[in-house]
Amino acid sequence: MHIVTWNINGLRAVAQKGFAEWFTIHSPDIIALQEIKASKENVAHLLEQWAPHYEVHLNPAVRPGYSGTALMIKKGSPAPLKITVGIGIEEFDVEGRFIAAEYEDFHLLSGYFPNGKDDHSRVDYKLRFSREVFKLAKELSKKKGVLITGDLNTAHHEIDIARPKTNINSTGFLPHERAFLTEMVDAGFYDAFRVQFPDKKDEYTWWTYRGGCREKNIGWRLDYFFIDENIKKRMKSVKHLQQVLGSDHCPVEIVF
Repeated sequence: MHIVTWNINGLRAVAQKGFAEWFTIHSPDIIALQEIKASKENVAHLLEQWAPHYEVHLNPAVRPGYSGTALMIKKGSPAPLKITVGIGIEEFDVEGRFIAAEYEDFHLLSGYFPNGKDDHSRVDYKLRFSREVFKLAKELSKKKGVLITGDLNTAHHEIDIARPKTNINSTGFLPHERAFLTEMVDAGFYDAFRVQFPDKKDEYTWWTYRGGCREKNIGWRLDYFFIDENIKKRMKSVKHLQQVLGSDHCPVEIVF
């Protein structure tokens, strides 16, 4: 199984930057998208164009042009038993932050985890959402493998951010945000990239558009696969696809 997660920063925007050419060549079984910023009506023409290759399930936010998630399932790949849109809690579901797929032997939980905002006003909201996803993952993991993926909007350790000291008070690197990721790891949900590359430096998945940060590789690692023991035993590889452009994030892939 070949899965890619990617915060695309707008489905309509990335469609104009070679997205279809990329997925046609790269051909993952599942593509988990975050920050789609579009409703089905907005992108009906794109879904029609992509239909020969992928079946697309959208979970847009109520607010136009904001947030949202999607799953793209490749035609000819194993079909999911079930697609779940939303986590069942209104304060999160109005923002389209969660979509999941159940397969015969694993669950994929994809989330666009909230940004805590510069004034930290949404950090509590972010952590509430994070804990709801984690609670669900722990329950599902009792029966089959689980992957939690998406833009978690937190750099876990100093190695995961280019400038840790200047961002110690920034959301996305606050101690209690980072502690939540540690809590997941301690509970048996492993950071797949760090399983394979425990000490690899300068590996980021997001760069601000300002100041040529991507070219200088001044970034943050915000996009993850957290996997339980079942998936960890089967994992073959995980990789940041930093050469793939089209968003301020790069895709992350896992093969198991």
